[in-house]
Amino acid sequence: MLKQLLFGILLLPVFVFAQSDVSKASATTVRIAADTLGNGTITFNAAPSIVALEKNSRGLNNLQGYRIQIFFGPLDQAKAKRQEYIAKGLLHQAYLEQNVPDFSLRIGDFLTESEARQELKNLRSTYPNAFLVKGHIEPPNLNYYINAIKESEN
Repeated sequence: MLKQLLFGILLLPVFVFAQSDVSKASATTVRIAADTLGNGTITFNAAPSIVALEKNSRGLNNLQGYRIQIFFGPLDQAKAKRQEYIAKGLLHQAYLEQNVPDFSLRIGDFLTESEARQELKNLRSTYPNAFLVKGHIEPPNLNYYINAIKESEN
């Protein structure tokens, strides 16, 4: 029994120091209020590179650009037009967006107006009433740009 007590006393400093803060400079403290537990503090310890990566990735889903609207009307007709567009095998993604009470069918995620206008010229033969709409777009698909570069080299 005495050996176990002595062994526990010798290892106590190891366990106490094992809980020390890794890096106070890179720690982020968040205060939360729990329903039954009261107020508390949570500390996240992360490397500065992880914190920088997280901060730099904020706002990627709030990207502004252009889309081409090719239809506006009831949901069932908008879905049918989307299926027609997809069946044609065209390059750009088709999005249904609700504009109460109807829906619009918009094509593509264009970063620049000139890029959108070029595609609008291509779509005008099939969709004569198509027009540009400025707004929220999805981040660019890297494969699309890689394939465009390869095609221009050939």
